[in-house]
Amino acid sequence: MDLVFVLLQLSIMHILMAMIPGPNTVVVTYFSARTSRQAGLKAVAGIVLGSAIWVMLSMMGVGVLLLESGVAYRALRLAGAAYLVYVGVRMLIAGLRPASEQRPAQAARSPMLAGLLTTLSNPKSAVFWTSVFVLVVPAHAPLWFYGAVVMLIVAQSALWYAIVALALSTAFARRHYMRLGAWLDRIAGAIMVGLGLKLANELRLEFFGK
Repeated sequence: MDLVFVLLQLSIMHILMAMIPGPNTVVVTYFSARTSRQAGLKAVAGIVLGSAIWVMLSMMGVGVLLLESGVAYRALRLAGAAYLVYVGVRMLIAGLRPASEQRPAQAARSPMLAGLLTTLSNPKSAVFWTSVFVLVVPAHAPLWFYGAVVMLIVAQSALWYAIVALALSTAFARRHYMRLGAWLDRIAGAIMVGLGLKLANELRLEFFGK
């Protein structure tokens, strides 16, 4: 199989996955529109780093090991669920504060770390990439190919989430966000809490059934 064609397949799979709104999109939106363009781009840097880490771990077979070791995989998912709920609650609390007490700078204390942890808190990424590699990547692909995959994912993650950050940090977007900031913080927080609880419920069903 032509390796360039395989790269194209991986590119399409990744960008479609990135475009589906999820925790990463929520984090970039929150920091870009509520705090600043710089904070949004720092969150993007954390997401890009986390994505690269998961891809490289998947290449090393960590996704397979996680699936085979049910306890480790469930522990990681539980930790991820807890982190998403924690971040969501922080956003909800920020949205419930009076306007006079809103302090965007404090919310952006570490946007890069928030982006990184949000990405790493989703161990399904490793399983997804492992599955993709098994299905698409030919056996014994040359070393340069794996390096190209990492660079591709880094470039596409940076480009897509940077577009989101730049679009939502414009004066128009920030003006409307600040007008509805409290409600939007609550919505963003509710989404994050919902995603965390959904993951926790999946674990509950695995352990105890319906």
